[in-house]
Amino acid sequence: MDFSSEQWLILIVLALGLLSLLGTALGGERGISSWGPVIFVRTTKGLGLLDRLAGARRLWRLTTTLCMPLVLAGMIYFLLLLLLMVYVMWRAPPEPGSYSSPRNVLLIPGVNQYIPLIWGWIALCVTIVVHELSHGILCRVEGIRVKSMGLVFLLFPIGAFVEPDDSELFGDEKNPPKATRHARMRILSAGVIANFVVAALALSLFFGPVISALSPVDRVIVVDVEHESRFAGDVRAGMVASGASSIEELYRIASERRSVELFDDTSRKAISGEPVLGVLVVDIFEGSPAEDAGMPERFVITEINETRIESLESFRDYMNSTSPGQVLRINTTGGSYSVRLAPKGDGTGMIGVAISGTALYLDGVILQEFQAERFLALMRSIPSSGLRGFNTLMGLPFTGIGGFTSDGFQGFSGAMLYLFEPAGWAEPLGGKIFWIANLLLWIGWINMYAGLFNCLPTIPLDGGHIVRDLIQTLLDRVMSERSAERFTRGIVAALSWLVISSLIFTVLGPYLAHGIPL
Repeated sequence: MDFSSEQWLILIVLALGLLSLLGTALGGERGISSWGPVIFVRTTKGLGLLDRLAGARRLWRLTTTLCMPLVLAGMIYFLLLLLLMVYVMWRAPPEPGSYSSPRNVLLIPGVNQYIPLIWGWIALCVTIVVHELSHGILCRVEGIRVKSMGLVFLLFPIGAFVEPDDSELFGDEKNPPKATRHARMRILSAGVIANFVVAALALSLFFGPVISALSPVDRVIVVDVEHESRFAGDVRAGMVASGASSIEELYRIASERRSVELFDDTSRKAISGEPVLGVLVVDIFEGSPAEDAGMPERFVITEINETRIESLESFRDYMNSTSPGQVLRINTTGGSYSVRLAPKGDGTGMIGVAISGTALYLDGVILQEFQAERFLALMRSIPSSGLRGFNTLMGLPFTGIGGFTSDGFQGFSGAMLYLFEPAGWAEPLGGKIFWIANLLLWIGWINMYAGLFNCLPTIPLDGGHIVRDLIQTLLDRVMSERSAERFTRGIVAALSWLVISSLIFTVLGPYLAHGIPL
């Protein structure tokens, strides 16, 4: 069942209310406590394991000390990214959509439409266990008592925790902390560092031997379905055309049979109609002749001045013969338009559109060849693309890459399973290589994201405590202890307010600017 954003919001509110009542009812049970709708289940079993794992104290201290600059780098990166999102939201707030939908605010696998249920939950469990276990180990390395370990429930398990003795870690009104500032920073950094290490290992395997073991398969897929199409409810972007490896072959099949069979991993659908070849326009440039002529954002060009346009090559050949100021009559699947060309750098005329390539149009369904080899090349280039590649990786589940999978890349599932095949060392594995790919991708991505989020300089996140100790250590060198403590509280409070208000604004911005869609 597909719920609207408002229905999801109502369901979430009702579920939280019921959980709050359940948490109150269970609050007196042994080992169980609640905070609103969040239920905590604690146990002291397994604490001995932390002592055994903490045996190599020098190694743990050295590793966390050397990796702490990564935590600071992650803090600066994610804070700047958050502020950039606020700036973009302020200057040009987007219309409310899937990104701002209540179901997608929290990265809960299966609820968030961009994170798959099974792979997402496996990855989230790995992320939480690694993060909390590392905190617990470093607590014991630094001689801080761990009171309990446990699970956090919100309808279902959403986390795990290690509960150190706060009076020993942070101190209280009567006693100073047992941990030094440097020891405390190592303890608080351990979870983030562990997430980064696991992310680096998983993503190195994903972008290395796993992606290299995939071979492209020539296929034609659905890239768009017009809302007015009679197939709009049954056909989805990403479905594969049966029996055709190229647009030309599919056009021949559609012309002969007057129908095309589409499929993915869940359904099959035959569509019919008169096939038309053309070039797909995916964007209109601002202030261009195309915009002045009132062209829509997405359509297929089929004729220019009564000349058939059946491929990207024929479109380029025609446009290379034009001149600035020339008026063209352009027939498209969205109507006919008269366009006066603007000058182009090479002296020819320009319409002002972004062309995706040759496409087949069949009664509101647009199909193109999937460039699987180019897709793999773009994926393989991410690790070597520096900060740009890292930003691409951060947005991969939501925006896809290079114009592919515009609704995001959730791994090798659905129609993606028919666009690639195992090769080389992975050939004996068959389809299981896609299981490995999805597992590594999501373990790597969620560990990376969780680590960066916990770096944010706001309490109660790890980053907030780390930046507080770091600032006070620096200020102690230039002013009295009392003044340093007062300035530190003010700076940390300002950073916390900045982070929290920025997070809220990025969620509510589209609704504040455009209202709640009815």
